[in-house]
Amino acid sequence: MKKAAARHHSETVFTRAELSGARKLNAVLDLLPRYHTGRRWNAKAAQAAICTLQRLSPDRLFRRSRTIGRTIVVNGRRIGLRLILPDGVRRGLYIHFHGGAWVMGNARLDDGITQPIARECRMLVAGVDFHNAIDDRLDVAVGDCKAAAEWLVDHLATLEVERVILGGESSGAHLAAEALLHLRASGKAKPVVGFISMCGAFNLGGSESLRQSTGRSLLIDAPSALRNLERLTPSLSGREAQGPLFADLSGLPPALLIAGALDPIVDDSLSMFRRWQSQSNNADYVVFPEAPHGFNRLPTKLAARANGLVKMRMSQVLDGSTAAGGN
Repeated sequence: MKKAAARHHSETVFTRAELSGARKLNAVLDLLPRYHTGRRWNAKAAQAAICTLQRLSPDRLFRRSRTIGRTIVVNGRRIGLRLILPDGVRRGLYIHFHGGAWVMGNARLDDGITQPIARECRMLVAGVDFHNAIDDRLDVAVGDCKAAAEWLVDHLATLEVERVILGGESSGAHLAAEALLHLRASGKAKPVVGFISMCGAFNLGGSESLRQSTGRSLLIDAPSALRNLERLTPSLSGREAQGPLFADLSGLPPALLIAGALDPIVDDSLSMFRRWQSQSNNADYVVFPEAPHGFNRLPTKLAARANGLVKMRMSQVLDGSTAAGGN
């Protein structure tokens, strides 16, 4: 058995089967070319391929009757929402921000992650289709996410929910954190009972682990990821140009931050955990060994373990907030 450090002095235990399966897949991934997030032409090509495949396989072909697309208009901007309805009474709302290095992807691409959350946690899921900053306008993407989160919180009664969890993967975790900070600044964070991050990016200046990584990191080229940040951050100002790691993190809801030990931005999650824990005293951090960036999407037992941990934490948070509120 092998162990990896988690919150405080507790430990998460991983089985030989989990680690062996991950190592075997990593050996295959090591033979594949890395994705260069700093190149805009490949983001455009990838996004075009995603949209084409999704048009050729509409929801109705998969009998996704519990999925609804909706467009909201906030301050003159149209923002898409992908709503996934659970069966029965809705226990809460999960506002999800997809990954994709801020420049590609959409809410539907995360169905493999969000559909099980809706089904097993009995939560209404709202995936946000924000502006993909292929034009380097990260400020527009951040603005969309803030506006969408605020709109959803303002319409909780209509959505038939009372409690909210925010979260996302990679760049989506950064956007979720900025949305949460915006809700707090607007005095609308009271319904938020939890925050979830998977391989989150919180230091827009580039964490130490990212700066020390090479092009041999699995799946993504680390130097290109750093160049991507350098292209995006000039559109932001003040603290936001540095990232949520440098924000006031006091008074925030409980957070779960999951990272992969082989991820070039593993330090982002560790640093965010430490600051969240020191200022709000309610953060958990779990690092998965043999896990690259975005490992929760891979066909491994480690991925299933990580996704299961997220769903378990969501249920625990909802159970705890219900007991505290006496509902």
